[in-house]
Amino acid sequence: MLEIGDKAPDFEAESTEGPVRLYTYKGKKNVILIFYPLNNTSGCRKQLCAARDALDEYAELDTAVFGINPGKFAGHQKFAQKHRFGFPLIYDEMWKIAYAYRILTLGGLMQARTVYVLDKEMIVRHVERGTPTTARLKEILNECNG
Repeated sequence: MLEIGDKAPDFEAESTEGPVRLYTYKGKKNVILIFYPLNNTSGCRKQLCAARDALDEYAELDTAVFGINPGKFAGHQKFAQKHRFGFPLIYDEMWKIAYAYRILTLGGLMQARTVYVLDKEMIVRHVERGTPTTARLKEILNECNG
């Protein structure tokens, strides 16, 4: 994983809401990157639905949210439509983003469930394996907004 204080690697990728380039948010928004292993599993659905349910709170904290995994693009679209996430699911073709963010496990065969919080300068302010609570993420974002 990247360390707190590291500059987040830029990326450009396709998403369920069109092309996304991370650094277009630099100087404008904090960013939450949710790396999740699979579409349509109970753990991933629960995590992304929690993010969806907190979108208004994140928006108040000047924060954009993205889900990222290497699943098929069509699967991302169906998953996003079914649950009306309201934020882009990024297609991480060939695990390029997962590799840059150092979250691959099992000898590079799977991406670990990992959440990054980036401040407006794209500096890592928090990184956590698993599923941090909305309350914890909001606390970190409040610190980012100082």
